[in-house]
Amino acid sequence: MPPPVADDDHKRRARRRLIGAVALTIVAIIILPLVLEDKPPPAGPLEVHMPQAVQPESNSSQKVVESFPPPSDTLAKPSESENAVADAVTAQQAAAKSSAQTAKAAPKPAKPVEQQPKPVDSGQKSTSYAVQVGVFADKANVQKLQSQISELGLKSYSDGLDGSTRLRVGSFKDRAAAEAMLAKLAAAGIKGQVVEK
Repeated sequence: MPPPVADDDHKRRARRRLIGAVALTIVAIIILPLVLEDKPPPAGPLEVHMPQAVQPESNSSQKVVESFPPPSDTLAKPSESENAVADAVTAQQAAAKSSAQTAKAAPKPAKPVEQQPKPVDSGQKSTSYAVQVGVFADKANVQKLQSQISELGLKSYSDGLDGSTRLRVGSFKDRAAAEAMLAKLAAAGIKGQVVEK
């Protein structure tokens, strides 16, 4: 059975409206940017316009520097008496300068140096150094390390420190000798450090 005529009419109108809306949207997308554009698009290739370079001014408009004639000879030349005085002053200054230079250059006589023995303060003791091999809680470790040191031909000593035993090698008056001993021990595989006694 065919649908009623009113329904076909509604469908046709809806299709027309849809097609009209699509057409208006396409026209708006194409035409609207052209309408809103301030300047029309260039018809040909783009041209770049550079401002003209500033022309240097001609020589006639340059400022003229005026030169003045040199002063007359009568005013510039000092008299003979003034020349004599100036020469005398210059000679005195040169003589004073040369005498000052010779005084500086001349070696001063050396003062006799009195060599006096330095007094040794009984309260101040001289610093000596030792190589500390380690601080051990177990005396067996101390004895083992002492035997290794004695095999190298070196003497070591130990002393007690807060319930531990401290093992040291040598007594040296300067740090360099202590560091040389430290290097010798390090070559044998024994670690340590230089300490003040």
